[in-house]
Amino acid sequence: MTLSFWNIDKSLNSENDSIRMPVGQKQFYSLVCDHFHIDQSTNKFQVIKVVQENDDNNKAMYVVHTLVHPPHGETVTKELMSNRVDNYSSDTLIGKLKSKFQNSIRSITLGHFGTEVMNPKWNRVYASASGKPGGTFWSGAIDRGGKPYYCPKGWKRYALKVTDNEAEFDQRWSSWHIAYHGTKGTIAAAILESSLKVSTSGCYLKRPSVYVSPSIEYSAHPRYSSIWQKSGITSKYCQLVFQCRVNPRLVTKDNVHKETLYHGQKLIDANFTNEELEWLIPGSNSKDEYITQDIVCYGIMIRVSDVHPSNLPSSHWWGPK
Repeated sequence: MTLSFWNIDKSLNSENDSIRMPVGQKQFYSLVCDHFHIDQSTNKFQVIKVVQENDDNNKAMYVVHTLVHPPHGETVTKELMSNRVDNYSSDTLIGKLKSKFQNSIRSITLGHFGTEVMNPKWNRVYASASGKPGGTFWSGAIDRGGKPYYCPKGWKRYALKVTDNEAEFDQRWSSWHIAYHGTKGTIAAAILESSLKVSTSGCYLKRPSVYVSPSIEYSAHPRYSSIWQKSGITSKYCQLVFQCRVNPRLVTKDNVHKETLYHGQKLIDANFTNEELEWLIPGSNSKDEYITQDIVCYGIMIRVSDVHPSNLPSSHWWGPK
């Protein structure tokens, strides 16, 4: 697995992106290995590359991409997922790194966010109306495995590489339905590492299942898709939803249910009735912790807006904040 450290002080950067391990990187390397009890002589933790990027204020920052080899990946994952990124104590990895490098490390990203899992060819910006430059738009429904697929207006898709080519994707999943799963941006990487985790409690649940919806607007409700604010020259509000293909064998009348976030006599999504907005996709057996066979996440949907999402026209049904 890969582990990326964002907004790192320039002292950690190596010239020409070559990994020569200057003093700053040696300290960084040693601190991570010591924290996770990784023998430095085994090359189980490696710095792959250092990349300079610019933030929203056009200020230079540095991203250190590293590689964590088995069996240490599980240990790293458990720690990062058990703590909030913005609330690390001095005993955690990010706490130690921020203390050592004068608070220059702002966040850690976990997951294979590189060319191996991203498929930029299929990235899309979905326009809110036809004729908008640079955007993809269609009116009405497109058939996907016998279920309607509507333009996810106002969202951008970052495509995931789940097959080697388009023909293989079509062969495996062209007859599957499209659905969405709202989540927290902070755990998106963990989902890419392990697939969607089943719920063991909740409405309609008879066995461990994953909740998805044919409506991206329903999935974008903050109960499912958390809202975070990105600061820069102007503040932006962001949300993340996974775009999935779902095995139609499991989308039956027993697994399709009405919504559970109703805020009065309002239709949530004009493309669907309120009675069909929650799909429960069960695991193959009661001991499954993740669903890896009947749901495939193939796109990360991001919505960025200047106003709070509750003030967007498509969120009219949310009710009071």
